[in-house]
Amino acid sequence: MRAFAAMAAPLAVRDFRCYYLGQTASAFGDALTPLAIAFAVLHLTGSPADLGIVVLSTRLPVIALTLLGGALGDRFSRRGVMLLADLMRFLAHGATAVLLLTGTAQIWMLVVLQLLAGAGSAFFNPAAVGLVPSLAGRKHLQAANSLLAVSRSATSILALGTAGALVAVAGPGWAVLIDALSFLISAAFLYRLPRAATAQPYGPRPGLLAGIGAGVAQVMGRSWLRLWIVHVCLTNMIAVSPILVLGPYIADDHLGGAPAWSAIGIGYAAGGIAGGVIAARWRPARPMVAALSVFLLMIPLPALLALPAATWQLVFAAVTAGLQLVVYNVLQTTALQHNLPEEHLARASSVVMLGALVAAPIGMGLAGPAAAAFGTRTVLTASAVLATLTTLAALPVPAVWRIRGSRCAPDSGDQPLDVRTDGDGEKEQRNENVR
Repeated sequence: MRAFAAMAAPLAVRDFRCYYLGQTASAFGDALTPLAIAFAVLHLTGSPADLGIVVLSTRLPVIALTLLGGALGDRFSRRGVMLLADLMRFLAHGATAVLLLTGTAQIWMLVVLQLLAGAGSAFFNPAAVGLVPSLAGRKHLQAANSLLAVSRSATSILALGTAGALVAVAGPGWAVLIDALSFLISAAFLYRLPRAATAQPYGPRPGLLAGIGAGVAQVMGRSWLRLWIVHVCLTNMIAVSPILVLGPYIADDHLGGAPAWSAIGIGYAAGGIAGGVIAARWRPARPMVAALSVFLLMIPLPALLALPAATWQLVFAAVTAGLQLVVYNVLQTTALQHNLPEEHLARASSVVMLGALVAAPIGMGLAGPAAAAFGTRTVLTASAVLATLTTLAALPVPAVWRIRGSRCAPDSGDQPLDVRTDGDGEKEQRNENVR
């Protein structure tokens, strides 16, 4: 109960509560769309190639524009940038829904609209990382990140069932329409935030290109962040991507089809909820050490898929994988927010996001051909082994141990911070008054 109370503490802050409600609605809508768009494309042409093009059109602008989104989030009002992004996504998904519901959709139209929606996500996400500290405050920062992660996991479970029912009974257009409306709800809650709570009282700000360069410099000047980006890139490529590509194939071939893969997906989301509860209360003194150690809970899932194990065993492995994902991401985001100047948060987070975004499609593109050449069992076994070795190689690095997290207890107030610079030019924030 204390863990739940700690996680819910940020909801007592009116501005964060307002933001959280909007993001919960938006997360539900986001979880509806991938399945709906996939079946919409398959109903239109039945072509896997067309489906790949439409899915890629959502991801490409996020990859191409994330650094720009970070620069915009640090140069202008983050609330304003996020409002614009929500309206862009509302228009894109609203137009998609109208085309699908009226039977006038064509593939090229869906591609154009998904490009617009992807651009909105590229602008929204980095600004959101920078906005949360000003809404929740340092005292509740990790709990706020945990609460948002739990919301995404919980809504994805509900949305999986809702999307399937809507597509089967009413058609994919209705699911996409609900997603469009969820962006309006998010925008409405963002609009209610007071300007004073979201203002950025910084001095003169550089142009966008100079701002992007400054954000990259903030990351590249910190060896712990460089290592974290490398770890995220490699593990996304060698561990996460093969699971996403080969998992459905194994479920269809050995486990009875879609119900088994759906159960594994629900287990993953349920693990995310548990991870959020843990992350809300856990304050490791060395967040990088903790996050890398927790990542090892991901390894059983590709290893058991390689066998393949029974469905119940894979569901249990998916629970631990979902738990580590949320704990890892919450610790990473909170460490970033605690250890970088607030005026650089959106740009720095965009660099970290870009590393993950670029690696995933590369891994997905390689997983299929590798499985065809060497077999799915070999690829998934290699995935588990390489992810383990990558993580074990990162753990002894001195920069991993130097970075410190906030050691404030969840129910304590803020204490004066002693900010010191180590030999690598990195800043560590340590609370000297709370043991």
